[in-house]
Amino acid sequence: GPISSHPTRPVWGIPMTEGDGPIRTLSVFGAGYDGPPPHYHERSVELFEVESGSLTMTLDGEEQRVSAGETATVDTGVVHSFRNETSDHALVTTEIRSPGRLRQVLPTLGGLAHDRSRDPDDPLQQALVADALDGNTTFVRGEGIAGAAASALVPVARAAGYQGAYATYLQPEFWRAHVEQPES
Repeated sequence: GPISSHPTRPVWGIPMTEGDGPIRTLSVFGAGYDGPPPHYHERSVELFEVESGSLTMTLDGEEQRVSAGETATVDTGVVHSFRNETSDHALVTTEIRSPGRLRQVLPTLGGLAHDRSRDPDDPLQQALVADALDGNTTFVRGEGIAGAAASALVPVARAAGYQGAYATYLQPEFWRAHVEQPES
């Protein structure tokens, strides 16, 4: 599939799988990438296989460096985040087992950041993304909108036409139009 990215953060993803089953992605984490906020998954196990460079992973408050040739597995319930503290890119094969709605929500997060017609920081938008992640992914500290506040906004957000995941961002055409792709 086409390369996806986040327009304001040094991170790119190249899908390696399609359809059901685990999500496998060849991820490029640029120098200084500060990673996602601390979170845990109730159903998904994540695997990080570092091909080149290194990542600093925080797993339940403990930091560990994972370098080229090494693998880190994040089991369900483990609060985690990761970052690239180096001045080089880290090339990492990531795998999310039992991804559930993450298959639709992850492209939505990047897509919203690229799509100038939608505001990813809109509380109504955040409420529906949080609702779509409910039962799998929980952010542990003040990132975005969560909990009771999100639940209260969900009906209003739906009535206003917001979605927790948009089919548009699953389409290769969207990414080809928004991210420079290598020539084949």
